[in-house]
Amino acid sequence: MEMEYLEKKTVKNRVKHRRDSKSETRYQFWKKTALAQNTAYRLYNEPEYIPGREVIEKICFVYGWQPGDFIVYTNKNY
Repeated sequence: MEMEYLEKKTVKNRVKHRRDSKSETRYQFWKKTALAQNTAYRLYNEPEYIPGREVIEKICFVYGWQPGDFIVYTNKNY
């Protein structure tokens, strides 16, 4: 039973969702955060990508977010 539940859940980043709601492109996200281009674009394009502590801290600083504002534990198909 417990494994079935775990197989239906995953951790995802919602950077694209948050930025799209403000009409900010991935290029603008990259420039604003000053992250490595590959990291910024990967965060924007791959919801399954979860960054390390330094990247999370930088995003939180730039946008005034908490990690839970853009990293969620949710259904795999969400």
